[in-house]
Amino acid sequence: MLRLNSAKFGKLYEIDKIDPNAPMKIRRRLYDLGFTSGQKVTAVRKSLLGKAYLVEIRAYTLSLRSTVAEAIILKESGGAK
Repeated sequence: MLRLNSAKFGKLYEIDKIDPNAPMKIRRRLYDLGFTSGQKVTAVRKSLLGKAYLVEIRAYTLSLRSTVAEAIILKESGGAK
């Protein structure tokens, strides 16, 4: 199972699901930000200390803590970016 914090940078992925073992507060926030099943997401880069990830989803770019990025489960996307 591939997670967002271990995804290759610049590659397009599809969100499979949010980890059901993640705290409800984190899952609810991710759903509010648009991290739903079937959405395309790209990991852009990692911070210098590795504690944050820059991701692109739904035509916007945002930063996620590594603990939050670990809760997002991905699958390979068939389409190109």
